[in-house]
Amino acid sequence: MKTILVATNYSAEADNAINYAASLAKYTNSKMVLFNSFELSVHALNTLLPVSIIDELYGANKERLKKIASNISSTYRIHCESFTKRSDLKDELDYQMNRLKATLLVMGINEARSAYEFENTTTSIIHHAKYPILAVPTDASFGGISKILFAFDAASIFATNKLPLLTEVAVEFDALVQICHVEKTIKHAGKIPGARSTFNIETLLNKVKHFYKEITEEDVLEGIEKEVEYTHPDLLVMVPRRYSFWEGIRHKSKTLKMVRRTHIPLLTLPNPEWNLN
Repeated sequence: MKTILVATNYSAEADNAINYAASLAKYTNSKMVLFNSFELSVHALNTLLPVSIIDELYGANKERLKKIASNISSTYRIHCESFTKRSDLKDELDYQMNRLKATLLVMGINEARSAYEFENTTTSIIHHAKYPILAVPTDASFGGISKILFAFDAASIFATNKLPLLTEVAVEFDALVQICHVEKTIKHAGKIPGARSTFNIETLLNKVKHFYKEITEEDVLEGIEKEVEYTHPDLLVMVPRRYSFWEGIRHKSKTLKMVRRTHIPLLTLPNPEWNLN
C-alpha cells in the first residue's frame, strides 16, 4: 500500500476507523490522508448565514481536521495529511482517490444505525465506487491480519479482475486466505461461467496461502456469518455484484447487506471495469 484515504464525519465510528487505518498505515508503511466533506447543518442553512460566517465555520472545520491528523502522526509515527472540501461526497471521493492514487478508502460503520442512514452513507458509496473500500465496524480494532475470509461469488467477478489488493494484503501480512463459497445447493463454483472467459479462483490466488471451502446454507449471509463465527478471521473480503436498474429493484447486493451486519472489517473489491455513474 502507498496511500490510504480515510473519510470522516467526526462520529465515534469514524474515529475508530481513523485509528484502525493509522495502525494499518504504520504496518504497511503507507501515507494516510484524512478527508471531511464540509456540510452545514439544516439549522445553519435555515438561518441564512452570511458568507463570512460560513467561511469562518469552514476554516474552523479545516483546523479541526488538521489537528486530528497531527495527533495521528505523533501517536502512530506515520505521515498523515488532511483536507476538507465543500463538495458532493461521492464526486469528491472519486476525484481524490484518483488524484492521490490511493490504494484504499477507509470508512467507519455502525451496525446500530438505521438502514436509511446506511443507504445514504457507506453502502451507497460502496455501491457507487470502483475502488477498494474498507468498512470498519465501531467495535473493531487492529491486531494484524493473519486470517482472511474471502466470501467468493463467481458471478460477481470479471475474468480480468485479478484481485490485486487481496493478494497484496495476504502477502504483506503472510495471511491465510480461506475462499468460502456459500450456496443453497452445492455446485462447482471454482470457475466463472459465461462469455467473460473462465478462471479457477484457487489458481488466481496461487501466490498466497489459501484453501477452498464449499458451504451449504439456505441464507447466504447467514452462511458467511456462521463461517466468521467459526473461523474468527481478521478480515472479510467480498466483491460487490453490480445490478442493472431493473435488477436492482428486485435484488439487493449481498455485500451491501453484509456491511450492515458485519462485526469485523469488510474489504470490498469492485471490478475495475465498472464505470462510475
